[in-house]
Amino acid sequence: MANKPIISIVTIVFNGKDGIEKTIKSVLSQTYKNIEYIIIDGASTDGTLDIIQRYKPNLTKLISERDSGIYNAMNKGLALAKGDYIYFANSGDLIADDDVIRKVAEAIVANDKWPDLVYGCYQELNNNVVGPIIPCRNHKWSWYGMFASHQSVFCKKEVIDEHNIIFDESYKIAADYKFLLTIVKHSHSFLQLPFSISLFDVSGVSSTNQDKGLYEADRARKEVLELNWFKRKFIIFVSLLARYSKKHLGVIYRSIRNR
Repeated sequence: MANKPIISIVTIVFNGKDGIEKTIKSVLSQTYKNIEYIIIDGASTDGTLDIIQRYKPNLTKLISERDSGIYNAMNKGLALAKGDYIYFANSGDLIADDDVIRKVAEAIVANDKWPDLVYGCYQELNNNVVGPIIPCRNHKWSWYGMFASHQSVFCKKEVIDEHNIIFDESYKIAADYKFLLTIVKHSHSFLQLPFSISLFDVSGVSSTNQDKGLYEADRARKEVLELNWFKRKFIIFVSLLARYSKKHLGVIYRSIRNR
């Protein structure tokens, strides 16, 4: 493959000894080798760092120090990444199979101009049970919500650097959504892939976090898209309706979701 893109993969972890090793192995087993691998550890105290140290010779960069939260740690990863694209696979998350990064890189170089944003489908991983493939939405639906999990998105570093895009650390839940909204706003070319990129670990996701995320997403729409109050409240209503349908009307929800 000519002009292979460098893919910067960043893993964020804090006291994640139960998930960190499988994430590391998922990255290191990739058949595509033009990868920069960075791990940001928040000064773990549960043995996580001992596990990471076993793989240190295979890492590009390891930082272990206290941080102010996950988005602060992700910003450290952004600052360190030197690749053409940056991709986050946090502790507990897995890349869907060993050939994923190779397939992504081949899809990128197949374009005359490398796209600003590349994204694909994902699967949920809940207590080691892998769910079915969840199709990504088109990025044009970003006003509604996450069109793909952030573990299934590759952002061009050039766009991030040019527009000084970082994770807003004043957010607790939805900084990744605001980050992607901003990326979409400043991007001119997109590549939507039809295959599963990641297994997204949802075992720690709570309904409380979903509720907080809903209203932080509303704030992101106001700050990035400058949507008026009526449009934003309508989107919240539709989101709550979709959540109800997913829980109580699964077949109907999936038929609409996958369109």
